Amino acid sequence: MDEPACTVGCAAVQDIPAMLSIEKKYFDTCWQSKTNTLKNLIEKDPKMFRLCKVDNKLKGYYGILPLPYEIWKKVLRGQILEDDAIPYLLSFEAPDVYLYIYSVIVDLSDKQHKTYTRKLIRDFARQFILGQKRIMANIKAVGAFTVSEGGRRLVERSKFIYKGSFLGNNGLYVRSYAIKRENLLQQALKIREQHAQKRIA
Repeated sequence: MDEPACTVGCAAVQDIPAMLSIEKKYFDTCWQSKTNTLKNLIEKDPKMFRLCKVDNKLKGYYGILPLPYEIWKKVLRGQILEDDAIPYLLSFEAPDVYLYIYSVIVDLSDKQHKTYTRKLIRDFARQFILGQKRIMANIKAVGAFTVSEGGRRLVERSKFIYKGSFLGNNGLYVRSYAIKRENLLQQALKIREQHAQKRIA
């Protein structure tokens, strides 16, 4: 079966209703984004949200917050809320940036949802791991906490290291993970080499 012609690009303010619609389908209320939060983040830097669309219809997206180490660490430990980290946002080009995965979500009702997930993962690698060396060298590590079984599988397949659990906003424990950018880079380069060998064969 041919893969759908999906495109991945930066978010715009007009995408927010569709982003919230997908969140409402799959996230508990306590994990759903606020309209103003998304608006402020997108206006600050649209690159923080990358959207996968088919025929201009949203199929999934991921969000990334560039943070200083101390704030990044507190978010991953559940010591501060995500929204409380926003005033400390850095530029992606700043020295010593730690990326926090704000969200990764796809429309699971679409039979091509695994394809959309792969597209988003590859885009993340191109944008933040394999990009310009001068900028990418500033990114030190990537972290996330998972609120779903799918999220847990995704980060564990990517060899993120389990860092512990904390009590989430919904009263349930969530799992925290992190990985050095250098380790993700080695994974991405290995996958790229494997794909190149397949094309040659």
